[in-house]
Amino acid sequence: MVRGVFRSEMPVVSEHAYFDHAAVAPLPAAAAERLRRFADQASQSGDKHWLEWSLIVSRLRIAAAQLLGARECEVALVPNTTIGINLVAEGFPWKSGDNLVVPDNEFPSNLLPWKNLHRRGVEVRLLRVPENGQISLDRLTELIDSRTRLVALSWVGFVSGYRLDLYKIAEAVHRRGVLLFVDAIQGLGAFPINVHDAQIDFLAADGHKWMLGPEGAGLLYISEKHLELVEPLMVGWNSLADGGFDPRSAVLKSSAARYEGGSYNMAGLLAFEASLELLLRLGTNRADSPIASAILENVATIANQLDEKGFDSRKPTEEYRSGILTTTWPGANLSDLNAARKHCIEQNVILSVRAGRMRIATHAYNNAEDIDRLVAALVEARQLFIT
Repeated sequence: MVRGVFRSEMPVVSEHAYFDHAAVAPLPAAAAERLRRFADQASQSGDKHWLEWSLIVSRLRIAAAQLLGARECEVALVPNTTIGINLVAEGFPWKSGDNLVVPDNEFPSNLLPWKNLHRRGVEVRLLRVPENGQISLDRLTELIDSRTRLVALSWVGFVSGYRLDLYKIAEAVHRRGVLLFVDAIQGLGAFPINVHDAQIDFLAADGHKWMLGPEGAGLLYISEKHLELVEPLMVGWNSLADGGFDPRSAVLKSSAARYEGGSYNMAGLLAFEASLELLLRLGTNRADSPIASAILENVATIANQLDEKGFDSRKPTEEYRSGILTTTWPGANLSDLNAARKHCIEQNVILSVRAGRMRIATHAYNNAEDIDRLVAALVEARQLFIT
């Protein structure tokens, strides 16, 4: 069973019941070993092993393409989701009077770069989204007109946990001649997606959440047909087709790697490759992903157990569910929840507080023992801090 194999690769389970994957994930053993090996090599022999590292980075690009159902030439390696979003936002050929549509409940990284386009005469049209995170296709398409160029949204809501049907959304916006940008950070690694089948135009995600990589190592997908559409503004030696060492060079790479610009976060990318290799080996990119199945099983179990204990747990309906659910108890205020989180952390049960609720984010390696520890810690915290 995938849960047991996966669990054996995660050192965090020796002490912690970890339910904070929507914030920063723990590293698999193989990723941690990559970091240690890089540190040893770099400290003992400088760049002697640079070609070895570069080969692993090449494998990472292939793994990322496999995860996405994309071509290798469509993947750029970027420091984080925010950089990926800004590369598209600033490089897109906007004209004054153009507009784009963004849900109003987006994480700031997928809102501020678009709002920043006001200086170029681009209007941001905000789609009102209810607290449960459900996006109405009818309301979305009502905001689209002849000057709409792009819709930008998150695959999974960082608070609500609502997981969008990207296939339906892409079909709806493309039918109106509009392109689709997806912030995939809260879904990629947990749930399968094929960007070609879904007809997604642009996608960005950092690796430090559900993909179990370190912070500062992520990916950007730009459909091959748009590589000449998005201007590469952050160019440098690593954008050049001939290797980047000739001052007279001017021809950029024909792939998405042209957007990478300069030197890599080498340590982070090496560890990220190890994390992706593990997830792919466990089948996270399969249409019948055992990773996704285990996550959804955990979410249902956690919600049911907490509700039996008198908590108010929220999760989307099964079709739109992700690895995120939120919970609270009647009468709890923010101070109570923060105190409860502190109590849980003292019990080595790790979770977050977001938007006035406890946010629980479970991965496929979490098991019944972890869930029992989570529920027990929350019940105890409620008794300690109930008002």
